[in-house]
Amino acid sequence: MTKSFKPYYNAVAYLECLASSSHDTAYMKTHSAHPEQYVERTREFINRLGHTDQGFRFIHVAGTSGKGSTVAYLHNILHKAGYRVGSFTSPYCTTSIEKIKVDKKFIDPIVFAKLVDKVKPVIADMDKDYIYGRPSYFEIFFGLSLLYFKKMKCDFVILEVGCGGRYDAGNIIEKSISAITNIGLDHTHLLGKTLPKIAKEKAGIIKPNTNLFTTERRESILKIFKTICKQKHTTFHKVLPSAKVAPSLISPLVLRGGLRGGCVDDGKFQSANQALASAIAKHLNIKNDIIDHAIKTTELPPCRFEIMQKNPLVILDGAHNPDKIKSVVHNLKHLTCATLYTIFAASDTKDAKEMLRILLPHTDEIIFTKFKTSNRDSFTPEQLSKFAGKFKNKSIEHNSLKALKQTITKLRPQDALLITGSLYLTGELRKYWISENKILINRETCQTS
Repeated sequence: MTKSFKPYYNAVAYLECLASSSHDTAYMKTHSAHPEQYVERTREFINRLGHTDQGFRFIHVAGTSGKGSTVAYLHNILHKAGYRVGSFTSPYCTTSIEKIKVDKKFIDPIVFAKLVDKVKPVIADMDKDYIYGRPSYFEIFFGLSLLYFKKMKCDFVILEVGCGGRYDAGNIIEKSISAITNIGLDHTHLLGKTLPKIAKEKAGIIKPNTNLFTTERRESILKIFKTICKQKHTTFHKVLPSAKVAPSLISPLVLRGGLRGGCVDDGKFQSANQALASAIAKHLNIKNDIIDHAIKTTELPPCRFEIMQKNPLVILDGAHNPDKIKSVVHNLKHLTCATLYTIFAASDTKDAKEMLRILLPHTDEIIFTKFKTSNRDSFTPEQLSKFAGKFKNKSIEHNSLKALKQTITKLRPQDALLITGSLYLTGELRKYWISENKILINRETCQTS
């Protein structure tokens, strides 16, 4: 622990203690007979903080995959257009400040600690006298972000949905542009086990008399969105993925012809996210040249097929549902290596069995582990090993850092290591290359040299 950041670490410890409490009834953790309480409680919290949700133009982003990338593109476009823009995202990869960003920098750790001190009395009062008790960990972070955006005098605020949409904290906002990337099977224990049910939950972010933008393409899902838009007198915009993808994202690291740096992505998966951000920006009358330049210069969030070292190659990808694993597999097809090792962990609410079914044919050896985060439970390595069935080259190591160090010592220059299955796992192991302290000092994601 760095002494100068002690107030920050104390603030984080306080919040994580709340998160691990049995009282922490958050929409993302458990369902309720009265799920509307989550939005009502958030609204009460924000009101007690001084109506900090007022004075911004909002964009609310939902979807199964691509939310983080879409927010990153939108954030950079609005910043390049001359606006002061704040983003609230989740979860973080390495340290809590990554959830709250204004322009190019995460929130200052010491400012974060001071804001936590400011909200503590409100949390305590709600715990005593409010019908639904104190706000949850996620709701508190949401409130902290709005306090900071107000302090920084932001013009635009981009909110990434934590889970679903209908009961997301961001739904206290009465008017915002809504964006839905796509619909897939994730968080099924909360949102429902069918695509139509999940679509209706995510469509809960659609506000009356505004605009919805989506890159979802299945007509059965679009019909649901259109019906809700019609009921709410909201304009529906279907966005088609662009054939023109930023060159910086069309740079496979290892083609069958040789080594190149950068994120492995041939554009198939990012083109939809770019098109969605571009369509919203054009609706806001931002010029095309600004949009194009911003997309080309956007740094995607960490742990998205992120290359941490070369020779031997190590890649982090926090893919945590079957659709995201399909994207990983798509990128692996561009990879040339002698042996591909994989370190895998997954939250116990995820469809790890299906994720492994997709992933295992493309890896040579897999090590099952778990992550340490206090407010999320992972499958045990033994459970994951059972999901892998008769796959021969599998092993178990409960300590994720030990699994990493042991695997790296086995790698030859021509081999590769993929770490995937959970953002919690990849964020935890990213510290092996980039320390939490470095991120706190720079207030940026930080890249490996």
